[in-house]
Amino acid sequence: MQTLMGAVETTSAIPAELLGDRTIGRIREPARVPLAGRDPKCAWSLQAAGRAGIVRIIYGCNSQGQGHLSKAATLVPLLESRGHEVRVISSGPQPPAIYQFKWHRHLPGLPYVLMSGKTNYWQTVRNWACTLPGTLSSLMHLKRMVQEFEPQLIISDFEPMTASPLLSPGCEVVSMCRQVALLDPNVPLPPGESLQRRISGTVIRTFTMGATRFHGFHYSPDSHRCLPPVIREELLRFPVVQGKHLFIYNYHHTGRGEIERLMEWSKKRGVPVRAYGFPGEIARGLHGNVLMQPSDRYQMLADLASCRAAIVTSGLTTPLEAFLLQKPVVTVPLEDQWEQYTNAWHLELAGMAKMSTHWDYDAALELPAPTPDHPAWSWLTTSPHRILDAVLMEQTQSAPSFSGQFAA
Repeated sequence: MQTLMGAVETTSAIPAELLGDRTIGRIREPARVPLAGRDPKCAWSLQAAGRAGIVRIIYGCNSQGQGHLSKAATLVPLLESRGHEVRVISSGPQPPAIYQFKWHRHLPGLPYVLMSGKTNYWQTVRNWACTLPGTLSSLMHLKRMVQEFEPQLIISDFEPMTASPLLSPGCEVVSMCRQVALLDPNVPLPPGESLQRRISGTVIRTFTMGATRFHGFHYSPDSHRCLPPVIREELLRFPVVQGKHLFIYNYHHTGRGEIERLMEWSKKRGVPVRAYGFPGEIARGLHGNVLMQPSDRYQMLADLASCRAAIVTSGLTTPLEAFLLQKPVVTVPLEDQWEQYTNAWHLELAGMAKMSTHWDYDAALELPAPTPDHPAWSWLTTSPHRILDAVLMEQTQSAPSFSGQFAA
């Protein structure tokens, strides 16, 4: 067996500076307020505070899907291991019980409405309008929590409450999410304009409106504002083995007979399947050749590391984890969801996965496995500690260049 730790490290052109001009083209970052001109409560340095001891941090996390929560489950314990006091604020759908933090409060937030495997923007806007009084009440509740806690830094992963300009926290607010990269002028985007693209841009600006600094997770260092995606360190130490089963991650393209089609395909092809998702449609357990798995982060990683191939939705992390485990990957974006379409487009453009508009199980089995000599391998295997170094440092400081601390 070969592990990711044993592969050859590659190099790529990484920008020497992560923080530079304050303009993100389609997002404009507010000018930094000099320390001398700040409220006395926030006239401090993150680095100096870190040297002195505990830094009080609020970590905002969008709970729609599990990608944002997965990043929080990796980064929050690392922040706490450095001695910082971290309070997690999530908003959106109720988070799964597998995500536990020392201090955590959940707010209703502004979730998207998903219907029949696609985003319904009009119903989403209607719901946001109907719940506006409750949203404002939640924001005022958060404002009181912030005043009591007096954070020295807010990190917001596409969480609209913690990055709201109405919060006025008196400290730096860092928007750190995949969506920021999609508004960076140095990051290429799929050609053509669409209503979904315009709506997505408006939503991203709304969810990051109160931020004073922006970092976008991206598959390559196309901009000094880009950060490597957060990869669980245990993944980079997993044995790379080729099993017989097809790995499936599908929480949204459900209904319309998809589970029946999967079971029929598995029976006809004689291919075992380990599937995550299909909520409320089928009991967990073995159904013919299809093993429906409960939500479990470690078991999911074990099933992914030992699969023959993977077919997953087009979030930021899961397709990338499959690629780093040297698995052939097909990724299927949510219908009418421009962000996921762009993720899939970027992954295919980089040669990390094949994009498909439907669940083409045969295509996953036909793809060749990736190898660690990909030019972005070093960037993609950057340690989460190095990513936090960049986020926590003062904006006036030079940022560290990234290299794969756990590069295979």
